Amino acid sequence: MGISERKEREKEQRRNDIIDAAEIVFFEKGLTNSTMDEVAEEAELSKGTLYLYFKSKEEIHFEIKVRALNILKNMFRKSISEKKNGIENCLEIGKAYVDFVNKYRNYHKAIIYFESNDCSICEFRDKCEEFFKEDNPLIFFVQTINQGIADGTIRSDIPANALAQTVWAQTNGVLQFISTKQIILELSGVKAEDIIQCQFEIIKKGIESEGKGAQTQRKQKNK
Repeated sequence: MGISERKEREKEQRRNDIIDAAEIVFFEKGLTNSTMDEVAEEAELSKGTLYLYFKSKEEIHFEIKVRALNILKNMFRKSISEKKNGIENCLEIGKAYVDFVNKYRNYHKAIIYFESNDCSICEFRDKCEEFFKEDNPLIFFVQTINQGIADGTIRSDIPANALAQTVWAQTNGVLQFISTKQIILELSGVKAEDIIQCQFEIIKKGIESEGKGAQTQRKQKNK
């Protein structure tokens, strides 16, 4: 390994160490209540060195979101199977997303934070556009919907990309409701898992093709 390659590797390692330190600070205190000074202290760096790598805490937080989306993308990839049809794989992706939220709550919050902001004025818009063109986890969902359209299990009258974005938005809304309205759920006597299951049923009924729906009804009647 040459000197330049070693320096580049060391630089990348330092960059990752900063993001690791920022996760500790941000996840404990929240982005708004955190400072670059605290990140520098956690990373055991001077503030000046920290600014050589990142211009602001928002820029570091963006990189945390990228980490989160890469984890989610890998979970989506592992959830789908060539042995299952399109609509079955869509439901598996949905289950993988729920697993992600349960296992990586802070990463999920990082994703929601950016999605709740106005993308048109985002200071990282160019980075966002580049990432979502190549590494967007929803690419797998769109591909799976297209699989279902091709095998006849998913309706073909709605473009796959629009359908994926709609289901993504609906599911995020349900998951956010569950995470922030625990008291309401308790007072209503409704369990979070029941709401999630209901959401899956609504999605399935909404995206499956008429032919697939008719087949399902016939199978239920014959049982």
